Amino acid sequence: MFLRKLELSGFKSFARKTTLDFLPACELGNGNKSCGITVVVGPNGSGKSNIADAIQWVMGEQSMKSLRGKKSEDVIFAGSGEKARLGCASVTLHFDNSDKKIPLDFSDVVISRKLFRNGESDYLINGSRARLIDIVDILAKAGIGKKSYCVVNQGMSDEILNASLAERRIILEDAAGVKQFQIKKARALKKIESTKKNLDRARELAEEIKPHLKMIKRQAEKAKKGKEVSQRLKEKQVELFSYLWENFKAEKENSCEEKEQLGREAMNIQRQVDKLNDEMQAESKKIRSLEKQEDLERKRNIIRQKINDWEKNLVITEGRIELLKERQSQRKIIRSIPVDLNYVQSNLEQIRQSQEKLIERVEKVESLKELQEVKEFARAIQQSLHKLYSEVGRREIKVEESSAENKNVKEEKEKIKKFEKDNEHALKNISLLKNKIEELDKDIEKEIRENKIARRRFFEIESQLRSEQDNLNRIKDKFNEAKIKLARIEVKEEDLINETKKELKTDIEKLKYNGQAINEDSLRNEIYKLKLQMEQIGGIDPAVLEEYQETNSRFDFLTQESEDLEKAINSLKEVIKEMDQKINKVFLSAFIQINKEFTKYFRVIFGGGNAKLIKSKIKKTSSQANRQKIEGGAKSEEDKESLEELELEENNLPKKEEIGVDISACPPGKRISNLSMLSGGERSLTSIALLFAIISFNPPPFTVLDEVEAALDESNAKRFNRIVRELSDNTQFVMITHNRETMRQASLLYGITMGENGISKLLSVNLEQVGKKGEIKN
Repeated sequence: MFLRKLELSGFKSFARKTTLDFLPACELGNGNKSCGITVVVGPNGSGKSNIADAIQWVMGEQSMKSLRGKKSEDVIFAGSGEKARLGCASVTLHFDNSDKKIPLDFSDVVISRKLFRNGESDYLINGSRARLIDIVDILAKAGIGKKSYCVVNQGMSDEILNASLAERRIILEDAAGVKQFQIKKARALKKIESTKKNLDRARELAEEIKPHLKMIKRQAEKAKKGKEVSQRLKEKQVELFSYLWENFKAEKENSCEEKEQLGREAMNIQRQVDKLNDEMQAESKKIRSLEKQEDLERKRNIIRQKINDWEKNLVITEGRIELLKERQSQRKIIRSIPVDLNYVQSNLEQIRQSQEKLIERVEKVESLKELQEVKEFARAIQQSLHKLYSEVGRREIKVEESSAENKNVKEEKEKIKKFEKDNEHALKNISLLKNKIEELDKDIEKEIRENKIARRRFFEIESQLRSEQDNLNRIKDKFNEAKIKLARIEVKEEDLINETKKELKTDIEKLKYNGQAINEDSLRNEIYKLKLQMEQIGGIDPAVLEEYQETNSRFDFLTQESEDLEKAINSLKEVIKEMDQKINKVFLSAFIQINKEFTKYFRVIFGGGNAKLIKSKIKKTSSQANRQKIEGGAKSEEDKESLEELELEENNLPKKEEIGVDISACPPGKRISNLSMLSGGERSLTSIALLFAIISFNPPPFTVLDEVEAALDESNAKRFNRIVRELSDNTQFVMITHNRETMRQASLLYGITMGENGISKLLSVNLEQVGKKGEIKN
């Protein structure tokens, strides 16, 4: 078993979700575990110790003093200048439970704790809600818990030296793995206390009813005369009630079978309905929306518009070609030598200007109508030339030249070639676009065909679903009728049970049916007559007999209850005795081994000297003194929590004249008779030696050390880390430190920083992948 990872969200300074993965520091193989050392570093106030607090908190720690707070909501992120406060804190521990050290049938165990600002709190084991006691129990059986030394906070190691003799014994007992025995013993003691109260109460009640029982017993003796009648009445009632009970059982069994059959039918039909629903949803996804079809039609319309545009341009271009060719065939450039030269020049200038306008209009033609207008304008120019020609024909010398000799003819021919080339390009594009339209028509037709098939299948499934749903509703109606019928039978059954208890003062299930059929009406008449006879005998009040039976039954019950409670007390005492024997046996064995390891590690750390654990008798436990101190003053909420913890602690602490544990430590070259004579550094080294001895004796799955080596110098820090490295073969270490020597031992290094927003951030480095020169190895 080892710690895989830790997840924090909203816990103290870890406002954002933060994950510390300890697996990269582990080496697993051949059934062995070596999880190395994970080191967490960072400046003061960055939130390093909040990681240790989070582990303690999720394992069930209830004391806010241990978590460095005053109120429970102090563990929730309180906000900063840049981020608002949060409403919830959550911490999750992931364990590898391959060795089943945690008594759960899971190879991975996840324990979570959540706290909300309204005070609500949740404990979860693998996502399922659990109680605090469940968390404490499974962790205690795994050798860890909120009171164990798997998490050693700042100053906590020194508490071992400051602890009383009894408290040191508890520490060694926890290390010996007797926590589960102590829990059983404490629970047995509580049960004894409550059982004694119940026993006293039962005895008091028995003594109270004893005189009254004697009095009504004398009155009950007067009813002996009716004993035979009473016996016959009882026999008849037993016969009747057992017969009715047997009939009810058979009827109830048939009704239950009918109800179960209908339930199974309804379940089968419901599965079919669910299956059809799934198929209908699948088919509905296959039904394609009209968007694709509309998109294809839109593309087709766009292409058709392009074809129209190309055809329009084609017609215009052909008109332009026709016009230019007609101009070339009809244009005449007239040179004349008139009698009136100015007259001829003026007319020719007008004709020339008209020709230029004609050319401009030809170039701007965009429609057939405009092309027709251009043709008319060209004819008008021609007529003007003809008119001028006829006017001067008789009086002047005229010279005619063909249009091929004009300088604009060449340009017009080039334009004709260009227009013809454009026409070829337009025809080619029109052909391509028509091919695309044919392809789009095929795609649209395919889309329509596939949609029809999908819709047809959808409606078939829908019809089948409607039929199955109607059938299901019919079965459900029958099922409800069967339930109502069964409820009626149960009501009659309950009435019969109550009548039996009233008449016979017994449970109807205890009655035995003889298997013979009876006449119910006749038997009821006999019972009625017997009851009349009972009333006629001596005028005995039936309430006296009933009261006597009840009182006598009550007295017998209290007597039997007292005997049972006495047996339970004796049994609990045996359990406590057995637990004490187990605790003492395991403690003595653990004391010897831990004492050897303590001496060994003390000499390693100090380079000599001697230290040992000493058994001492205890007269008064420190918890009793603490109880007197707390009960003597005002009780705060924290004091109430302390009292609850002391109650459990007192059940585990040794009583008068029992054995506690004292510590003797003498560094090399000194003579020290008391722990108070040790210096601060020597006290730290001594407590660390004892801590290592405990870990070495019973290696916990993981241990969190929060700056326990802070007071050590460099040489002692090296000895400290050498021991930690040795112990890491059996225990997973997570160390929070400022010490450079400790950082050198890390397999995985996490850095904690805090910005101006007051939120802790996480950085990680796997140091085993870093070479001597700082390069990263693959």
